Order: sequence, then C-alpha cells, then structure tokens
Amino acid sequence: MTEIYKPLHEAASKEGVTVMKDIAYGSGERQKLDLYVPSGLPAGAKVPVLVFAHGGGFVRGDKKDVAHFGTYFAQHGIVTALINYTYAPQTSFPSGGEDVGKAVAWLREHLEAHPGNVGSIFVSGNSAGATHAATYGFLTSAGKPDDGVRGLILISIPTADAEDLAQQDKVYYGEDASKYPGMSIIRRVADRKLPIFLAVAENDMPSIQRQNKRLVDALFARDRRLPNYNTALGHNHISIIEHFDTADESLGPDILEFIRENAAK
Repeated sequence: MTEIYKPLHEAASKEGVTVMKDIAYGSGERQKLDLYVPSGLPAGAKVPVLVFAHGGGFVRGDKKDVAHFGTYFAQHGIVTALINYTYAPQTSFPSGGEDVGKAVAWLREHLEAHPGNVGSIFVSGNSAGATHAATYGFLTSAGKPDDGVRGLILISIPTADAEDLAQQDKVYYGEDASKYPGMSIIRRVADRKLPIFLAVAENDMPSIQRQNKRLVDALFARDRRLPNYNTALGHNHISIIEHFDTADESLGPDILEFIRENAAK
C-alpha cells in the first residue's frame, strides 16, 4: 500500500512549506521531530500547531514515512511537528505518551523556532501513534497545568482494551493482564475532557473497529453526545494515513474544520 501511494506523494507539490528535520525534543536517540512550517505568513501571525505520532505497532515506523501528512497540514496553514518516539521493548507504557508530552513542551518552550500559537495545540497520531497521543491527552497530562492542547485527533487507534489486546502489543504493555484496565484509553476518557476527532477506515481490522466502538460509547457516556467521528470509506489501516496530500480528501477537510472549531480564539 505504501508503494502504491509513494509516486503520488513524490509528485505532490511541496511549495509553501519550510521543513526543519531531526530537532531533538529530548535526550533519547529517537526523541526527535521534524517541523513543517507554513511559508509566507504575515509578520506576527500565529497559527494552530499539530503534533503527530506515526504508527508501527509500538516497535517500528518513522516520521519520514508520514512526511506527506506534515506537508498537507502545513500547506493549510498549520505548524506541524512529526515526532519519533522510543520503541518497545526498550521502553514500555506509558512512555509513548510521555514522549508526546516532551514534544509538546519543546514546542511551547521554543517559540523562536516556529510561528505556532502554543495555546492552540492539537495532538494526533495513527495506529500506535494515536495510542501515544491519547495516552498523553487522557493520562499523562491529566491534572497538570494548561499545556495549550485543545483537542485530540485519533486515527485508527488501538485503545489497549484487554478484550482486543493483540499479542504483539504486549511487548509495550507487558504480560501482566491485571494492569491492562489501568492502561486502557477507554477507561480513562474522563481524566481530561478534551474534544476528540476519531477516524477509522471502512476496511480497518475488526479489532480496531471494535475498540473504536467502545471508545465512542465511553465518550458518549462522558459527554452525553457523540464525538466527531469519520469512517474513511474505501480505506484500510494503511491507506487511511497514506491518502493525505493526494487528490483524495477523505479526512483532511474534516480534520481542518475540527481544528478551526476548537482552536483558541
């Protein structure tokens, strides 16, 4: 699937974007981010910030694999930070969420590096990266001072729900099943009531679809209304992220609208 999309990404315009690569946001080898900044903004302009964590089953993947995602959002006026994070088994839950938090902190502390409004940050990811985004949003940032985060954008998220925890994911969560309930995003949505945008592919894995259904139920119980939810028709677990920055706009416009609606005024 990535090979199918590769020529589309290569052919897409890169104009209007300045890219700064491999900026250290922590001391770890993989604690680095690539910053995609809209070019030609008026002097003094401040725009929303999007932090994005790639997928890869907690053990693989790289920010360079989602460069098209950074280009797409920067071309739509959003400072976008694509982050790497430490893999399992070198690390374990909740380190992914902690890495996301370090990236958010770096962006807030280095205002000279970008024109982003650090009072209007959105945290996102796909697959395992979405789990790390949600871990930060619901767990590791809960009860702490305002970090400027105004919403979570979670794409094909596995929720660490014990009913569907894949054997391969235990390299990150560990083998002690008694700890899984405390790690499940579904059980922690009330810890911090951020606006949520959920997206799942029509052809996503059944386990992902089941977990997202339970997450929708938990968010409905929390808010007494349904969250923003998008089923990407015709897509699967890979193409749901690969289609960004092509002619296919299955998710992009809705995410942009979610950011506009929830950005700090």
